[in-house]
Amino acid sequence: MKRYFGLAMAAGVLAGSMQMNADEAISITVRPAVTSYRGSAQLKVLVSRNEKNRVLVWEVDGPNYFRSSSITLDGAASPRTYMFMVRDLPGGEFDIRASVKRNDNSVATDRSVIRVVGGPGEPG
Repeated sequence: MKRYFGLAMAAGVLAGSMQMNADEAISITVRPAVTSYRGSAQLKVLVSRNEKNRVLVWEVDGPNYFRSSSITLDGAASPRTYMFMVRDLPGGEFDIRASVKRNDNSVATDRSVIRVVGGPGEPG
């Protein structure tokens, strides 16, 4: 359990130090980076304002679990920050992706990871 706590602390420090640069089109932050079996996580997506922005898509992809959603954007008039909750996560490591699709067919994507510890088959 101590190693999971240490991993969670290190991930929290790294995640807290990341900020979106002016050059980045999209940035995703996952909190916490490590959670317990059937736990929850908050996804914070920052999208730079751009007149070409049309759709925001986010995905959580892992072993026997997939969740995604999309939101229509109104170019530069759209909000910059979007918050989502994922709940009841099974054990494993999950790829988190957020993409902004533009009207010129370009796509900007950012990725993160969340680890869910505990649950059936894992030593406690």
